[in-house]
Amino acid sequence: MRAMLRNIVDRFTKPDGRVETVIPFRKLSEVPPAHLLPPLDRPGVKEATLTAEQKTWQRDGVVILPKFFPETLIDAYVARRAQLQDPAGWQSATPYLHVSEMRELALYPRLMKLLRDLIGEPMMLHLALTGWISTERDWHQDDYLNPPHVNSWYCAVWIALDHIDPDSGPFEYVPGSHKWRLLRGDRIKEFLTDHERTWVDPATGRTAWEKHAERIMTPSIEAEIVRRGASVKSFLAEKGDLLIWHGRLLHRGSLAKKHMMERRSLISHYSGIRHRDDMPGRTQDANGNWYALFDHPLF
Repeated sequence: MRAMLRNIVDRFTKPDGRVETVIPFRKLSEVPPAHLLPPLDRPGVKEATLTAEQKTWQRDGVVILPKFFPETLIDAYVARRAQLQDPAGWQSATPYLHVSEMRELALYPRLMKLLRDLIGEPMMLHLALTGWISTERDWHQDDYLNPPHVNSWYCAVWIALDHIDPDSGPFEYVPGSHKWRLLRGDRIKEFLTDHERTWVDPATGRTAWEKHAERIMTPSIEAEIVRRGASVKSFLAEKGDLLIWHGRLLHRGSLAKKHMMERRSLISHYSGIRHRDDMPGRTQDANGNWYALFDHPLF
């Protein structure tokens, strides 16, 4: 392994002048065939036919819309979530199965129509993160955790439930990075130890190799950001604001300047309904919008 790594690693000079060795981003990623991607990710799209949101999505990999959600929906969910005395939220990845106020917010019809317009097919809710503090999860793309066939028929949504203080560890992203190569889980795993690849998170009882993958991914992505001279932006939101991001967009939950400072949000994830045959259990709400079904308790 050491001999192999000597032939692969690059030397990277960090902004503070320190030199590190990193696995090059290109070794952890690939370029998917264009015909397998969502329509707006393919070459030759006629810009004149696009909406303002589609143009922004195609250029930046994000769409930001202020005051998008009705306060009644937000207030109902906040009241329900406030009953949970845990800043990290529910441990379950699918609390929407049990919390109707969350489903109504995450499946808001105006949102679901917009997601369909951006990705190209009806979208299905299948993951929700409910912490009211920064995840502090370092740089990554979401799509590297998906089966390879998903190929960015996927997006995530950041819903601000209140004012987001810049000291609370806001969401950060690299505009345009959704056009970079696609990180692949199998390629990243090649550089993990057997223990790391099979590690089971005691909190959830499931394999969580991605927690160890950060030691490989984070320096690789940092080096790629510097190599490209890319910019980093923060999402400083107000109550009801919306940010949608692409499955390949590089993003992170930044470190809070004030430890455990509250940052009220709901983060929901969606996949194209025709691109998740690994999630056969599904149903529709009263408005005809899809969410995935699992045998997961609320914990």
